[in-house]
This record gives sequence, C-alpha cells and structure tokens, in this order.
Amino acid sequence: MSLRILLPAVLLLTACGGKPGGSTGSTGSTGSTGSTTDWTAPQGGVISLETRDGLTLQADYYPASQAARPGVVLLHMIPPVNDRTNWPEAFISELTGRDWAVVNVDRRGAGGSEGTAVDAYEGDAGRYDTQAAVQRLVDDGYGPVGIMGASNGTTSMIDYAAWAGGEGLPVPVVLGFLTGGTYTENQTSMDDIVPFPCVFTYQTTENAWPEEQMDRDPGNWAFHEYLGAGHGTQMLGSDVRDQVTADLVGYFEGVFFP
Repeated sequence: MSLRILLPAVLLLTACGGKPGGSTGSTGSTGSTGSTTDWTAPQGGVISLETRDGLTLQADYYPASQAARPGVVLLHMIPPVNDRTNWPEAFISELTGRDWAVVNVDRRGAGGSEGTAVDAYEGDAGRYDTQAAVQRLVDDGYGPVGIMGASNGTTSMIDYAAWAGGEGLPVPVVLGFLTGGTYTENQTSMDDIVPFPCVFTYQTTENAWPEEQMDRDPGNWAFHEYLGAGHGTQMLGSDVRDQVTADLVGYFEGVFFP
C-alpha cells in the first residue's frame, strides 16, 4: 500500500517500508564497522581515476574523517553537455556534513575525463566509470557505498549495480534515482535491481517511468513526486530543493544506519 500526501508545492509519494525522511542531522557511529587504527585519511580535491578499459577520469573527492564511514558516488546527467558541476555544492555539503566520503566523477567524454561521451551510456563502458569511482572509496577504507544517478546517470548506476556482484566487485547498498526514465534500462532491466534499496525522485510531468517501477517494489523502495521540480539535478536547484535533498539523504541515511 502507498501513501500520498499533498504538500505545498510538493506531491510526496512514499512506498510503505521505505526509509525516507529519517534523521538527517546525525553522523552516527554505527556505520563504522572497522577500526581506524593505522588508517590515514586520503587527500581530497581533484583526483584521477583509471578505468578497466584504460581511460583516465577526473573527479572531485571529499574524504570522510574515519575509515568505514559511508561513501557516495555521484553520476551526472548525459555527457558531454553535462559534467560533475551539475551537482550543487550545497547538496554535496549535505553529504559531507554527515562525514560521508563522496566521489563526484566526470563520466567519460565529459568535463576533464577522457573517452567518448556516448560510451558512457551505450554498451559496457558506463559501468566501468562507476566501478572506478566505487573502487576508490572502498580502496580508501570507506563503505558501505551508495550511488546517486541523475537522469542518464541512472543508466550507468544500474548497469554497475547489476554487474558488480558477479565480478567480485564492491556492491552498492543503496541507489538513488534523480529522474529515471526508459533510458535507464538501456542495458539493464530494473528487474535486476529489485534486491537493492532504491529511492526515486522526479517531477510530476515525468512520473510515468517511476510509477511503472512500483509494481517491482519489494517493499522498501520510496517514491517522491514533486510539482515543477525540473529534471535530474535541476531538482537540487529548484524551489523544492530542500525537500528533494531531505528525501534523498534521509533514505540513504536510513540504509546506512538502519
């Protein structure tokens, strides 16, 4: 059963069993499952990531202060016309303020990254971009790791999530969709994503594909629909940006710290 609540300027649809709207002010300690002994925080700033097919990607890296803290990978909208600057600094601060490590990567063909843009979302290569970002977090001692994809970035997100386990790679524990669509399933069916906790955010004029996913909901997915919020990361600069941020970050926190 789902609950629909009409808020001023926001239509919020939350699937039963999801964990959106949880406490967003606590950094918590239950997410730290390892010791920080002999661990040194990595250097943040602009970094290079190497993909398994030999490309160099550029990313902004925001390390957490302790090992075993949650990590988040951000995947921007379609390249080359979009890049990692799509993600507002205020939103990234909401993540880092909880002492979560963040990798905000230029997907191939965008910003400072090598490669051909179309390869980021057609074929196998998009998952390689995601792998490079996730692996950096894990190699530096962070985890669990979640991924947020905006628009076409959701394609690479689910391609990696469905593929990683079979390759023995780090598997994300939560996925965030900022305007998913039919393009999301270019290579991977959402049927393969059912095991993952997922939160869907989208504006009313783009609710068709997200609402199709409700039949797949295993009972812990969350769906948030907003009036006039814009597409993908545009939602994070819209009049309802605070609600969008709270819904995304709250859901991730509920998975990281159950």
